[in-house]
Amino acid sequence: MKTKPVLMNYLVFVLFVLAFITVCSGENVKKSIDDNRDDNGEVSYESKDESMDIPMESEPNNITCTRRQNSQMHEIRSASFKQFPFMVAIMSQQNEYLCSGCIVSNGLILTTATCTQQPLSYVLLNTTSDKRDDTTISLHVIKTERFPTFTTGEGSKDVGIAYTEKHNSSVASKIKLSNYTNPRFIVDVEGIGFGINSDVGQVKELQYIGMEVRYAAEVAESVKGYFDCVETKVTTCFKDTGGPVVFDNELMGVITKGQIECTKEMSATYAVNKRMVDFLPTYVFKAWLDEKIRKNEEQEPVALATYPVHPQITNVEPHRMTMEASNRKSNNGSQLSAVPVIILSQFLCLLKL
Repeated sequence: MKTKPVLMNYLVFVLFVLAFITVCSGENVKKSIDDNRDDNGEVSYESKDESMDIPMESEPNNITCTRRQNSQMHEIRSASFKQFPFMVAIMSQQNEYLCSGCIVSNGLILTTATCTQQPLSYVLLNTTSDKRDDTTISLHVIKTERFPTFTTGEGSKDVGIAYTEKHNSSVASKIKLSNYTNPRFIVDVEGIGFGINSDVGQVKELQYIGMEVRYAAEVAESVKGYFDCVETKVTTCFKDTGGPVVFDNELMGVITKGQIECTKEMSATYAVNKRMVDFLPTYVFKAWLDEKIRKNEEQEPVALATYPVHPQITNVEPHRMTMEASNRKSNNGSQLSAVPVIILSQFLCLLKL
């Protein structure tokens, strides 16, 4: 019978604890509501909303363009006749376009080593397309050379030269090699090539584009050119290699890789970071190329004008039709001037008789 009072005391203790917990919880809820009331006595739900927020991944936002002042970037443009008198189109024996090149000495064309591995046949000078016309000069390719350490694959020194027939100084100019050893001082460059945004089967016109130079943490042997933050509806890509990258009328590098994926329209509002080209800086191969130029000019020194100076046209023979017309005019004049002499001689003879 003693167990019954003990059990009753235990139940009373449990009920007392439960009552205490209930009262304390009610006071805490009341205090929380009072804390969330504003000056008008209404309950504020801001704290509730903040406590209910669930962390979510931030959505990617378009980066707003912040172009530099005096930026030299510009959309793809068509080159005019003799605007770049050092440019050449390298062709195959089947008259197919292979790649671009530039004249660095008389009969010496700079391009990529990858291009020289193809069956080069001739080059076109004085041209704004890969098609011949009355103004185009064709020069036969004699031999090719590649940079000594060139190997196929990414990161190699993809540069080579093609030796062609010599030409006189009225045909083309050469481009000067830049002496820059740290390209970080260069911000904008122009890339030049044939058919850089043309479709397959179209005529490859000589074109150029202004790009922004960007670098990795350390200056690498391959530098990249980007096109961004320019309002344009010109199809933008770079489907050519072997052409020059130019800054301040000097050769800054050779384009080793282009961009075949074209963008039909671009905005000046949002950045898209369109990578256009990879190019090998001139300082990487300048010592090697300088030696090739020196030996080439020792054999047959024919001075070429250095870009931006254009070819000097001197001692040019007149057009054949002009010569023939001049001869006809001179001959007719001689025959007409002889007629009065004959008449005069006959008149003198009659007087003697």
